[in-house]
Amino acid sequence: MKKIILSALLASAFINAIASPLVDTVAIGATYANQVWYSLENDNQGSAPKNNWDIAFDATGFGSGIMINSVTGTMLWKYPSADTSGWSTIDTTGMSTWEAHWNSDTSWNRGAIGNYADPADQNNLDWGVYNMTTHIVTGDSLYIVKLANGDFKKLWIESLASGVYSFRYANLDGTNEQIKTLDKSVYTGKNFGYYSLQADSALDREPASEHWDIVFTQYTAFIPTAYTVTGVLGNIGVDLVKCSDIPNKATFADWQSQTFNTRINTIGYNWKSFNGTSYDMKDSLVYFVKPLNTDIWKLIFTGFSGGSTGEYMFSKEKLATATSVENVNGKANISTALYPNPVKDQPVNIIYSFAAAATSARLMVQDIAGKTVWTAQLDNERGMHQYQLSAHSLRPGMYIVTVASGTSFTTQKLVIQ
Repeated sequence: MKKIILSALLASAFINAIASPLVDTVAIGATYANQVWYSLENDNQGSAPKNNWDIAFDATGFGSGIMINSVTGTMLWKYPSADTSGWSTIDTTGMSTWEAHWNSDTSWNRGAIGNYADPADQNNLDWGVYNMTTHIVTGDSLYIVKLANGDFKKLWIESLASGVYSFRYANLDGTNEQIKTLDKSVYTGKNFGYYSLQADSALDREPASEHWDIVFTQYTAFIPTAYTVTGVLGNIGVDLVKCSDIPNKATFADWQSQTFNTRINTIGYNWKSFNGTSYDMKDSLVYFVKPLNTDIWKLIFTGFSGGSTGEYMFSKEKLATATSVENVNGKANISTALYPNPVKDQPVNIIYSFAAAATSARLMVQDIAGKTVWTAQLDNERGMHQYQLSAHSLRPGMYIVTVASGTSFTTQKLVIQ
């Protein structure tokens, strides 16, 4: 019975989908007032006003970056004149010459605070220093924040310890000082915990990461200087690819030969252009999206209303279901499936099957930064096998699980809660 169940699991994991394109519309409101998180399988998963937060703390397992809400006019500078010892004596003379810091537009993990770390020092996280013994990040920098309402605040991220950020902020003259904490565990399974410096309050404003694939939103791009654009960003770990110069978008479905990437702005904003009165869709653009469950979706934008209603019009088509085979020699002789996924406080069963005996077989688990956190040799005989991975050995977050033999391999995304 167990073998029959596992065979059914593998069979269901690698079936090509037969589906017609679906037409959908997502509206983020007049003047692009909201952002909308979207699942290609299950449609709208939630929305929130774009202007109800000022900074956002990375809530993922290993994350330590902090974003600013740049689309509302929020700006940030690192204080160049002193370390944290200068908290009480901050002097903004010459501030017009300071370099503003911005969120990365290619990764959720590099907010404006955290995006300027010293690449030569692996323990330098931009705003603080990571201690490899205690696993505590201690803040060593001060920041000046200009809020959307025009007020200025000074900000000190004091530490990140056991998943809890400790921070303080105040008016530039030191009045109205607030000492706060933000605990990642409150936002388990989500990308960020949000905070409003204007309202002195934390916000839980986004759906769980496993429930959405893309977000319809505004963000800051660099063309070449910082500029607010309206577009679509991918979720952490979602694979995307942009295909240009496609003569027949309706029939094009060659996702297998494409090179996917995890840059969140792969879809971005420039699938449209403004003609002076309305928006035209750029011809011959097709996007393929591989969500966390490794389905394959085809996405084509068909219209955009602009700021009157903030409507995006598009077609979506599922091309394959839960396909995770990535095989450089074109032979899909490895099949894999993971369950449960997501998982919390229990082992993960890795089911894999070889169409023929392999010379060797190995398992590799990597975090979203590409660091290998687990390896093992696997049974290389023909047929179906099971390997049990202890979730207790992995911190909460997203991982890539690879089963490889020679030049053949499959990948699956695994979420530890």
